[in-house]
Amino acid sequence: MTSTMGVLLDRAGVELPLSELANLWPLGGWNSVAPVPGGKNEHLRVAAGEGVHYLRRSYRSKPQAELTSQLRLMRLLRDRGFPAPEVVSASSGSNHAELDGRLWIATRGVEGTPFNDASTAHVRAMGRTLARYHQTVADLPAAVTEPAVLVELRTRAKDHGVDPALRNRTAHLVAQLSEVLPHLPRVVVHGGARRGSLVFNGSEVAGVLDFDSAHADVRVLDLAVAVHDVGKVYTGPGEADNKVALDLSRVAELLAAYNRDLQPTEAEIEALPLLLEAKRLKRGLGRLSRSRHGESLSDNDYMKIRLEDQRIAWLDEHRTALAAIVRKALAG
Repeated sequence: MTSTMGVLLDRAGVELPLSELANLWPLGGWNSVAPVPGGKNEHLRVAAGEGVHYLRRSYRSKPQAELTSQLRLMRLLRDRGFPAPEVVSASSGSNHAELDGRLWIATRGVEGTPFNDASTAHVRAMGRTLARYHQTVADLPAAVTEPAVLVELRTRAKDHGVDPALRNRTAHLVAQLSEVLPHLPRVVVHGGARRGSLVFNGSEVAGVLDFDSAHADVRVLDLAVAVHDVGKVYTGPGEADNKVALDLSRVAELLAAYNRDLQPTEAEIEALPLLLEAKRLKRGLGRLSRSRHGESLSDNDYMKIRLEDQRIAWLDEHRTALAAIVRKALAG
């Protein structure tokens, strides 16, 4: 639904403060505004006199310090020639605004086309762009003791009521990751290196979006996120194997393109398959933990638990092949 400055409701059915937003970001006069679906943040597409812009309301628990840090990162990236979105200051001069206890930002729209799943060139471009991003932020301070996924797995494995076999598997994975952890380079990771984060002009990347998850972490985490997103195979909605398997040829293309510009360390080559498994375990254990603590899970929650179980089973079956692909692509 598109609004021309009438009433527009958020996903919870609450009216959005369009008049206040238009005063904070006049943008040469708003012509129309429409919600953009997806994600945990609320996004609005605003067509205005100064062009298309996007307004984003952060999720309720978003810390202000985290948001301002991410906005500084986006401005720094643009200053260094990396195609991050342009942050548009509010009329107050601030990079963000707070309305009704929620944080809002505005960015200028990036013209281009979305990631084409059928394009090998786009897969390679994603690998090159991720390497370029890591090179661009290499000098930024990124002190972190251990990845958040490892912290959560360590905690979840100790939860009361966890199946003993699952507890042992998680503890073993935590031990493996802990062994390589001291040797993993740290950077300010993008945190959401997925297909939907890229805008293309032909085969070239015109813009990199979604810095809402940027944070200090181990560099290889970005590769793990990208490998899973680019590699997962879509068979069809409702199909039992939909989004379970990884296409190893696409994984190889992505990693080889990254490696041509930035060669990972031996520790990162070892950690990548472990982090793929860790992300799957974390999601499944998280939902099971909510159930044990009395939260009523939806049918969708149980479907997601089964999906993560299937993904882990696939990783188990293809562990050797995946490790070989990772090593061949990254150690060359």
